[in-house]
Amino acid sequence: MPENTLLQVNQLKTHFFLREGTVRAVEGVDLTLERGDTLGVVGESGCGKSVTAFSILQLVEKPGRIVGGKILFHRPNQETVDLAALDPRGKAMRAIRGAEIAMIFQEPMTSLSPVHTIGFQIAEVIRLHRRIPPKQAREQTIEMLHRVGIPKPQERFEAYPFQLSGGLRQRAMIAMALACQPSLLIADEPTTALDVTTQAQIMELMVKLQQEMGMAIMLITHNLGVVAEVCRRVAVMYLGQIVELSSVDALFHEPLHPYTRALLRSIPELGMDKRMRLDPIQGSVPDPYHRPAGCPFHPRCAQKIPGKCELVEPPLVHLQAGRAVRCILYAGA
Repeated sequence: MPENTLLQVNQLKTHFFLREGTVRAVEGVDLTLERGDTLGVVGESGCGKSVTAFSILQLVEKPGRIVGGKILFHRPNQETVDLAALDPRGKAMRAIRGAEIAMIFQEPMTSLSPVHTIGFQIAEVIRLHRRIPPKQAREQTIEMLHRVGIPKPQERFEAYPFQLSGGLRQRAMIAMALACQPSLLIADEPTTALDVTTQAQIMELMVKLQQEMGMAIMLITHNLGVVAEVCRRVAVMYLGQIVELSSVDALFHEPLHPYTRALLRSIPELGMDKRMRLDPIQGSVPDPYHRPAGCPFHPRCAQKIPGKCELVEPPLVHLQAGRAVRCILYAGA
């Protein structure tokens, strides 16, 4: 194991057991994240990005649960912990969650308590993990609000979430996530429902704080433009599996998996004639209760090989330069 490895996800499987059947939301995910690195996780809605993030923090609610795999977290003190083996409500997991691994959720209005002030909620995180007096927690909270660019932080400390704009609520969420200076920040669609200018400001803020704190970021997003701007590596997910792992430059200049190519073709280009039609991915994501046999993408793939792709489930093939792809076209590579 390289010395700078922070997180290793090995064959992670998270299933939801419903009356209608079993949804295999995450089905054998393999990921590695280095200290201080930025990994983008992209894919269509329902591909398992958020469930993977919730699994890392043991936040998957019933009827879902982790049924297989390991989540190895290499702490700064050289201790390695398998997060998948910890009790979600146990002391060990609660000590890591929020302090060493933090998360920014998709919609801050539903993630923040509407009946408590912003300052109270952030100070509570600090006091929970650092056991310091209320006055000191208040001072650290105000300092954190200042660092994330919230104006008049002393006044905002007493504000309720509904009194803040969407951009300020998202900054407050970032302040809460980074209050204890975690080693890993998981950002799940951190710019959802924000206007383009505010989105750019939030991403610039996250990159700035990452450089100051030296933390790693796992960025879950639909926006490949954001990935190109802030990420070093990217994982493409489809139907609960990683179908391609690559550096950002290699992915945009030479995508390997047919699904990745289809994603990139569906993005509008600068200078595109308004009369030109976008090239959408054919078909739709399969019913989660009825996963296709063989390669999950084969019903929508323009490069499928009849008699093979619908029968053989391809393994994740590791190539040169740290790239990996799950496709039968590269099985002999």
